[in-house]
Amino acid sequence: MAQDSTGVKYTYVNARDLSILGQSSTVRDSGFHRIDAAQRPSLPKAVAGLATNSAGISVSFQTNSKSIKLRWRLAKYNTLWNMTPAAVNGLDLYGWNGKEWQYMATARPSKEQNEHLVINNLDGQLRHYRVHLPLYAAAEEVHVGVETGSTLQKADARFLPTRKVVIYGSSITQGASASRPGMAYPAILSRQLNLDVYNLGFSGSGKMELALAEVLGQMDADVYVLDCVPNPSPEQIRERAVPFIKRLRELKPHTPILMVESVFRESTPWDQEKRQHDTRQNQEFRKAYEQLKQEKFKNLHYLPAKDLPDYDHEGTIDGSHLSDLGFTRVAPHVGKALKKILPKK
Repeated sequence: MAQDSTGVKYTYVNARDLSILGQSSTVRDSGFHRIDAAQRPSLPKAVAGLATNSAGISVSFQTNSKSIKLRWRLAKYNTLWNMTPAAVNGLDLYGWNGKEWQYMATARPSKEQNEHLVINNLDGQLRHYRVHLPLYAAAEEVHVGVETGSTLQKADARFLPTRKVVIYGSSITQGASASRPGMAYPAILSRQLNLDVYNLGFSGSGKMELALAEVLGQMDADVYVLDCVPNPSPEQIRERAVPFIKRLRELKPHTPILMVESVFRESTPWDQEKRQHDTRQNQEFRKAYEQLKQEKFKNLHYLPAKDLPDYDHEGTIDGSHLSDLGFTRVAPHVGKALKKILPKK
């Protein structure tokens, strides 16, 4: 039990005792990591490090407390030039308003150990809440604090989606450069479509190594989304895409796979070499899809760049990574494709 400067006493509950979404059952670490410690040694070094980041993981609960505090410990307080501290290290609080998840507030990070009164003066009704964890830092512990004597318990079943989607990709998938954790497009999809989304975006490192197919194939998924074109070279896509998807299909014979082309970078219309590179990336990915279809692969779907949002050149932070505006434009297009593929449950 803790007491703040106003005299209000708070009781803290470990988030592990509440409802966790966005973390596969294959992850048995004590922290909020995306790939289990036992699997990480077989992965490329960069992927193994990024796999400890908490991107896509959230905590759901219900409480009638009139205020909510959050306490969390990071393995390391990280900084990135093209992202806010809130997105990298902070927590987002959403509330269910009776129709949808509505953003409420962000818990401000400042160091490895953080505590923040994120919302106050609530009406005291029993309501559902969701906390999105940091995108580019490893949350090792998270505790939810409510006023002592109030109710704090796991979310009702209707707020715990049964359909699971694994999204494997690049820094854009991981969440660069959303302003806060809840604005990464996998998080947007999780709220809008009521999905349990596993965010396996690895900044600069989503390159379709077979070791990642092994990891993905062990996860429980209703759909796999491969949004990994931005990182590998055209030559790597030519070499790796077909073997990667074939191995994933061996591990999960009946699970639909959605292949997503890369959005174009803002320098592409101007930089001739970049234009050729980006165009070839998508072309090689398309060739892989066409080859697999010719080989009679079932449940294989494709989302071309032309079906992603129309560009007015204002949707990125740095010409490559999406802003909140870019993510809110991308999410409905990926969501539309998912709704056609997802099983009805």
